Amino acid sequence: MRINIGGAGNGLVGLAALFAAYALRVRGLRAFGFRAIERKWLLVGAALGVVAFGGCFVIEGVYFHFISELNNQADFQTAAQGGALSLFVLLITGAILTPLGEEFVFRGVIANALNRYGAWAGVVGSAAIFGVVHGFNVILFDAFMVGILNGILFRKTGSIWPGVVVHIVYNGLNLLYYSTL
Repeated sequence: MRINIGGAGNGLVGLAALFAAYALRVRGLRAFGFRAIERKWLLVGAALGVVAFGGCFVIEGVYFHFISELNNQADFQTAAQGGALSLFVLLITGAILTPLGEEFVFRGVIANALNRYGAWAGVVGSAAIFGVVHGFNVILFDAFMVGILNGILFRKTGSIWPGVVVHIVYNGLNLLYYSTL
């Protein structure tokens, strides 16, 4: 059995960054997008998570047509295929904790800070940073796509929760897909 718990670290780092920003800004959590949201926006988030999952196949198909590189998702694929416990831990860490932590930081803190310079700065800027943090490989483009979707949802709703749902659905579907390879 192989268990990959790197996603737990991503979630914890994101939570720490949110609390650091909260402490520095001395404002309520509403300022970071912690707002109640209508159920329809959560459903929109779920639908966009499925769309993003399909979009990653298009992005990766085009990317790998022109560029060849080592499989940078091999650890996740191995863990996803490591049995029920390994997959369960991977789903908790990679499809729940990671999206929570990353959305707290990239939409709640970074997009929020960049929004003062306009919608393009908030949406595209936070998506670009989100992509680069994922590394200079095909995942940069997948993450940029998810970042754009989540940035738009954040601007539209003022809440991080629809983007969290997009991210959870997207990561969860990818991890379940890895388990079938």
